[in-house]
Amino acid sequence: METKIISLYKGEVKIKCITLKMMGDKEIHWFEHLDDRKIDGVTSISGLLDKSAAMAGWAAKMVALYLIKNWDIKKVRTEEEKLALIERAKKEYRRISMEAANIGKDVHRLAEDWIKGKEVILPDNEKVVNGYTAFLKWIQGNKKLKIKNSEKIVYSRKYDYAGIMDWDGSEGKELIMGDFKTSSGIYNDMLYQVAAYWQAREEELGIEYSRGYIVQFEKETGNFDSEKNVLEISRQDYKKNFKAFLGLRRTKTRENELKRIWKQKNNNY
Repeated sequence: METKIISLYKGEVKIKCITLKMMGDKEIHWFEHLDDRKIDGVTSISGLLDKSAAMAGWAAKMVALYLIKNWDIKKVRTEEEKLALIERAKKEYRRISMEAANIGKDVHRLAEDWIKGKEVILPDNEKVVNGYTAFLKWIQGNKKLKIKNSEKIVYSRKYDYAGIMDWDGSEGKELIMGDFKTSSGIYNDMLYQVAAYWQAREEELGIEYSRGYIVQFEKETGNFDSEKNVLEISRQDYKKNFKAFLGLRRTKTRENELKRIWKQKNNNY
């Protein structure tokens, strides 16, 4: 576990960023004030958006595909073997989800290395290389774009949340905010995340972004279509998205309060 003290708002605000390294190079980040009070993270707040219906459908599809691939109807199986195969199929979505998360992290790392002018060493994983190739296609197709900051920790003093912004920069004289995704699509919670980073960054620096981008990288093929894989966010839409984020923020605050209430009640028995 690693703890860093982050100085923001010209040194007026200091928060802790705590990183826990998990198996498979996965990292978990959370934030605290210096007095150990928890700071809710942007992704934990936007994660309150209910995606269970879509996730349940996807998980069921993964189970079905695993069984189609691995269940040989010509082979006679014992009841025990059948149950073991079904049990493996039930866990398949977790394996695929973890694999996708690791691919996304590695593509982000390569993009960050490129942005910072570091040597980019390509791995053997074809999907990671494809995602990075898509990133380069987008960068090379936008000559005016200048990325200035990446993987920047941001904090909203007004709303007390923190997160890690993917990147910001400029297009000509206009400032822009951006996020990279290696998901299968662009979803609503991503809009709320970007809006939260946007608000916190403007709040701290006293600047104004003209627009934002969510850029999706196709890791399966490396194909890139600016019409399909780039979502431009206007300043007007950012404000609407941030209002939606604040609704989730209020929900998260209430959930934290209820956790403390139930914990206190349980301790009293």
